[in-house]
Amino acid sequence: MNFFEHQAQARRRTSWLFGLFLMVVVLLVLAVYSAISLGLFAAEFFLTHDGWREGWIIASFWQYDRFVWIAFLTTSILFIGAAYKIHQLKQGGGAMVAEQLGGKRLPPYVKDILHRRVLNVVEEMAIASGLPVPPVYILQESGVNAFAAGFTPSDTVIGVTQGAVEMLNRDELQAVMGHEFSHILHGDSRINMRMVGLLHGMTLISDLGSSLLTGYTLPHRHQKKKGSHPALWILGILLFLVGLLGMIAADLIKLAISRQREFLADASAVQFTRNPEAMAHALMTIGGYRQGSHLSHQNAANLGYFFFSHTALKALQYAPRSKDWWASHPPLQTRIQRIMPSFRGGMPDVDSTQKHQRVRAEASVGVRYAMPANARVVMDKQAVLNAVGEMRASSLQDVQQQLHAIPKRLRDFAHDPYSARAMAYTMLLSTDKMVRKQQWACLEKKADRNVMREMLDMNHLMGALPSHLRLPLLDMLMPALKTLSQAQYQQLIANIRLLIQADHQVSMFEYALHRILLRHLKPTFEGVHDVQVRYQDIKQVAASCSCILTMLIRYGQHDQPEKLLADVSQDLLGEAMPWPPVRLLQMKYLGRSISQLEQASPEIKQALLTACVDVIFADGICNEHEMEGLRAIADGMDCPIAMLSV
Repeated sequence: MNFFEHQAQARRRTSWLFGLFLMVVVLLVLAVYSAISLGLFAAEFFLTHDGWREGWIIASFWQYDRFVWIAFLTTSILFIGAAYKIHQLKQGGGAMVAEQLGGKRLPPYVKDILHRRVLNVVEEMAIASGLPVPPVYILQESGVNAFAAGFTPSDTVIGVTQGAVEMLNRDELQAVMGHEFSHILHGDSRINMRMVGLLHGMTLISDLGSSLLTGYTLPHRHQKKKGSHPALWILGILLFLVGLLGMIAADLIKLAISRQREFLADASAVQFTRNPEAMAHALMTIGGYRQGSHLSHQNAANLGYFFFSHTALKALQYAPRSKDWWASHPPLQTRIQRIMPSFRGGMPDVDSTQKHQRVRAEASVGVRYAMPANARVVMDKQAVLNAVGEMRASSLQDVQQQLHAIPKRLRDFAHDPYSARAMAYTMLLSTDKMVRKQQWACLEKKADRNVMREMLDMNHLMGALPSHLRLPLLDMLMPALKTLSQAQYQQLIANIRLLIQADHQVSMFEYALHRILLRHLKPTFEGVHDVQVRYQDIKQVAASCSCILTMLIRYGQHDQPEKLLADVSQDLLGEAMPWPPVRLLQMKYLGRSISQLEQASPEIKQALLTACVDVIFADGICNEHEMEGLRAIADGMDCPIAMLSV
């Protein structure tokens, strides 16, 4: 399946998840009603000391009014609990999940060589796959494990255990990260976040039962005694058991949703890295390592389906299939055999001391990227379309080479919050002396003085940077920019707008930079905006499609722009669209159009991006400006494009 088919499948799986949740809600309503009815009978028995009365079940157990109230209260608890948890997660995004697991964010300028290696691997893989570089969290756990969490690529974080940092070499770590990036691209991390909220509601019933078990008795003979009244105690036990049923149902939902996705993520990681041995050896390390992938944190069991490998005790991680039906992940042996068919099941013990020494020695030496001269991608329409939402080995190799070509001092600047802001400003400085003077004057009034000093320090380096490295460098800035304060973020965005507006016109690169920065920083500072699909028919978004195609044609400087728009829109929309009036050819209308198409179905997005690629290649040439515009458009529709060379 391609990216758009994966997205459509993710939507179906989300609908299936909500369907399962509703089924469980119905069962829990019936169970809670039965528990409360039995509790009321017990209360009546203890208060009146009457025995069993004939016809009680018919006359007293099934009462319509009681059922309506209990159904209303139970569903309210479940839905309000789920909605509150999802809302809470949207405020913090994937970072909230990482913090709930005890993770500590790695600063983008960390000095430890093993932690620096993790950041480098994540950075390379994010840029290669067209995703924003996510923040990385370290979990102080000795087990080898990792996870990705977030509603959208913009708020996603990567979590890595200290055990994985110390026990996996670079190739193995890269394979594990490829697995997690596959979850991001295929929509699995978004489903997992929603599942956290839905399953949270199911646990509230058992919490209510626990509170009744530890409460206070009803007044009896003008006394209050610590402990529970027998009737409340029975009701508490019944509700607690009902809650356990809900938790079991939640576990079954996790299994139904997550297990098969692990096989796909393994396969995607192997395709990305072209190194099946690295993935197999990473899994073998877990199997032979004393700690396995076990996590000791109290929240690890509830969030275990986020992780690369099962978080339970090692003995359960590679049990035979017949004994492993309750695990959140497939057995290690099965995963390895799918990657490496020659594997026969042997997992030698791992000497943790020796392995850690080898890993640190490798990291201290560093990595050399030796790429043949003909390794650059040959651009054509199909290559661009195939790069949408895909993890490509050629892209990863090309990014490694390109990042190595960026001066080390600039790479260091990109990882510091002050110099990262300065770098974003410097990218927008005009080559026209008069405009550049106006831009400097604006920054002197609005920007931080320390940032201005950084700009002066890096100005000559940025001026010599090849233009095709600007967007990869912009991606590198994201983790550092996400550490800004709220005031610094607002100042950054305001200054970016001032720089762009200095010459009263907006280039495609300026638009791409502004759009990408705003889109990927907003979730950190303004909360996550979880987009829902609203448009299933392309006719509903015809005007937005026309706007996007027109702007691409305009920046491509084609010989017959009106005819090209008519031909492409005829294929896309079934009718030839006229050239819009000049007043509509503004970037603000392009932004609105992209925002609307973000809510379109995957099929509409695929058709539009195909039309965009047709426009770009209509003259047989694809230049850097057109690719920058295409990437900004695709990124705005949540369709990242893997790194390609022009």
